[in-house]
Amino acid sequence: MFRSRSQSSSSATDKVSALSILRLTLPKLGVAFSFAMLLSVFNRVMIEELAIMPIIVGAMYLVYNIVNGFGQVTVGRISDRRPILGLRRTPYLLAGLLLSSLALMPLPAVATAVSADSALVPLLFVVMLVFGAGFAMAGDSHNALIAEMTAGRKNRSAVIAVVWFFQIFASIVVAIAVSIVLQVADQAAGAARGCMTEACHLIRKEVALQLMPGIFALGPIIAFIGWLPLIGLEPRLTRAQAQGVAPRPPLHLQQAYTRIFSNTQARIFFFFVFISIFALFVQDDILEPFGAKVFALPVSATTQFQPIMGGATLVAMLVMGFVAGARSISKRKITNFGAAISGAGLLTLGLSAIFHVLPLMYAGIAVLGLGMGVFNIGALSMMMDMTIPGETGSLMGAWGMAQAVATGLANFLGTFLLQAGLALTGDNAPLTYALIFGFSAVLCVTAIWLVLRVNVEQFQKMSREQIALTLEAA
Repeated sequence: MFRSRSQSSSSATDKVSALSILRLTLPKLGVAFSFAMLLSVFNRVMIEELAIMPIIVGAMYLVYNIVNGFGQVTVGRISDRRPILGLRRTPYLLAGLLLSSLALMPLPAVATAVSADSALVPLLFVVMLVFGAGFAMAGDSHNALIAEMTAGRKNRSAVIAVVWFFQIFASIVVAIAVSIVLQVADQAAGAARGCMTEACHLIRKEVALQLMPGIFALGPIIAFIGWLPLIGLEPRLTRAQAQGVAPRPPLHLQQAYTRIFSNTQARIFFFFVFISIFALFVQDDILEPFGAKVFALPVSATTQFQPIMGGATLVAMLVMGFVAGARSISKRKITNFGAAISGAGLLTLGLSAIFHVLPLMYAGIAVLGLGMGVFNIGALSMMMDMTIPGETGSLMGAWGMAQAVATGLANFLGTFLLQAGLALTGDNAPLTYALIFGFSAVLCVTAIWLVLRVNVEQFQKMSREQIALTLEAA
């Protein structure tokens, strides 16, 4: 089998080399750009400048997450069994990156048309369907590649920490850079910073709509540049190996789903991923309104919530990645530690609402961010351990599906729980938020209970037995 120079080196040291880690990380450039443009930049343009109803924007993200989630199992199964030029991950990753970035290019024009004619709303969902399909292809292929390149390596947790730290950091940099470009353009067009008049609003709208198509057009270029370093990194299968990848006859898609979820350990782990991600992201769309409704904070203050949480997450990922790389720490312990810290942060937010203590709220946001960072390292490492050779793409797709669908439902249902809670409590915002944060904390405890029941060795044994039965039946 062909082996790249970087992989041979990592085999010798039983660790992935620094150069290979860098090469594995750079494809996140395209992911970070698309993510930042869609979720940190253009969502505000759609809601504020184009006056598209927030629930429509929320539904768009739900569609993308559902397509992304269910698509990952499908893409993983195909890439496991259909190598291209002897490569199972790299070609699919490139196709996914380009498809998702190209899908977003018409978004400014489509959103502008929708703002003028609400009957065109389905076009937004078409864009999200294509984007979600591309994101599923890129996400599963990249995760599977990382899982295979780090299999048996002592620094797997450190590699994961670096890759996802880079994605979060790059997303923040992109959002800040685009924000600066728009501010400079606004001021050049005559909308002074801080100006809230209707004239300034119209100028900002016009500037945003003029610049967005050109900025979105950079997506495919950035995605391709980030992918280039992967050339030669993935071991190429020989013709005989490529022909022997899939069992004969190949499973139908429904059979693939059935086999994954008939494995008891896989089912437990799937629900652990789903519940934990749901618990952590219910707050995502309601945290800023929490600061406004309960503490009467201005927009300038609530916009700092995500940077505080994101900064804490990055710090925790760096520290935990370094510690996990230097010492042999159980991934289960890291995961449970992160879930426990996250639960404590959510409880702190609930207490800040009940007792109306502003510093406690900021502490809760920071603690939640720390917990999410630690949890990311442990949970992602466990996801990659919960795979077997020949089924890596399919299984990473299943875990990706749980993560994506849970994120979409959490974002969508967070606002529903808020509205329902306010209606049931007579518009008592502190009590409503306390109940939501408390519910999320309980889900964190449930996730800890579930992960304690996960046995990686038993899962792998059951998976191999299932494959053997499939081959015997053939």
